[in-house]
Amino acid sequence: MNNNEQNINNWFEKFDHKFDVAVPNIVAETAVEFFQDRFKTQEWDKKPWKPLKPKYAAKKTRGKGRILTAAGILMRSIRPSTVKPSLVTVTAGSTKVPYAKIHNTGGQVKGAFKVRSFTNSNFMGTGRSVKVKSHTRNVNYRMPKRQYMGHSKFLNAILIDRLTRNFNTE
Repeated sequence: MNNNEQNINNWFEKFDHKFDVAVPNIVAETAVEFFQDRFKTQEWDKKPWKPLKPKYAAKKTRGKGRILTAAGILMRSIRPSTVKPSLVTVTAGSTKVPYAKIHNTGGQVKGAFKVRSFTNSNFMGTGRSVKVKSHTRNVNYRMPKRQYMGHSKFLNAILIDRLTRNFNTE
């Protein structure tokens, strides 16, 4: 085998290794980064999320003005669950974050939920403390769609750019 053939074979071996190892990792890292950035920009493909009602905004955003990031648990739950040469899957939510899907897709929230007993320190704005007994609360609420994960033309453009840069270096 001549030297030129050997160089070509070496290049294809590197290419196969890059394709099997580097591409899935680049796709997974880029997707997670892109999906987490949606919480900062509060939009999906340049369409802004529906804002909170003013009476809930201060409490739900802890004064920061960002929707869905009071504690950041939902955003931090975004992670790659499968990273293989043939498949990359990024998921959000867990047993501690069961609300991930309804926030991403929107929809009707219905059901009866148990409320533990607690002390309301400012009962009806009077400044006095009142002990509230445990009870069941019926909920029927339409959750607006605030998409942070899914197919995006902007994510595809970023992926093409990063993969092109990765394959053109060497």
